[in-house]
Amino acid sequence: MGSGVFKKFWALPLILVFSACAYAQQVPRENADITAPPVEQASFHQLMFANEDFAVLSNRYPPGGDSGFHTHYRDIFYVVIQSASSSCQRPGQPLTATPSVAVGTAGYNAIGAEPRVHRIVNGDEGPSHFIVVELRRANPAGDAVSSREAAPQYEQIVDNERMRAWRLILAPGQFVPSISQGGEGLRVVVRGGLLTTTTAGVPDQTLLVQAGDFAMQSSGSTRALRNSGTETIELVEIELK
Repeated sequence: MGSGVFKKFWALPLILVFSACAYAQQVPRENADITAPPVEQASFHQLMFANEDFAVLSNRYPPGGDSGFHTHYRDIFYVVIQSASSSCQRPGQPLTATPSVAVGTAGYNAIGAEPRVHRIVNGDEGPSHFIVVELRRANPAGDAVSSREAAPQYEQIVDNERMRAWRLILAPGQFVPSISQGGEGLRVVVRGGLLTTTTAGVPDQTLLVQAGDFAMQSSGSTRALRNSGTETIELVEIELK
């Protein structure tokens, strides 16, 4: 699977809050509103980790939570952990309601050379939570990413010039064969449980993972996974190119 997966994924109507409404307006840098801070400084956007490759934000909104206008400067990948209806606003435009997105929805937004400004206001029926990954490399490094064809439980969901992403769902007791990580990567937990990692030469490691957790995945690492608990586990993993 290649670019067709990416195009099909973007066609899903549930992406509205993170696509057409959220990032449709570009603002030239020389005219950028100085009252719209970088996304890392927006309300309800918590910077959890950053290096030269990634910045990971945990965007957790209470009912009625308002991010205020903020600016995106980098391409992003996002995963929906908890969903609620919300509204969005672009500069000079009215606040517009958008439908709820399904938990587990994931996707990619190319911000491009010009920054983009928006504001998100969560609805009143409940909290929402997104993990957002900023891609901090100015350009792809040329790293070869894995295909994971030997482990078909990994469903490829995004593939473009900058990254590749997969979804993995493991029922209780289910095991997925070993894969070798290509580019530097990241794992996001959508549904948690007891996850056991098998790596050659070291004892198995079992972790209690929870929705919204994330973990870095080093280039060149090899691992097999098993659901050792009683709840279905859902993961989204990415590799940078």
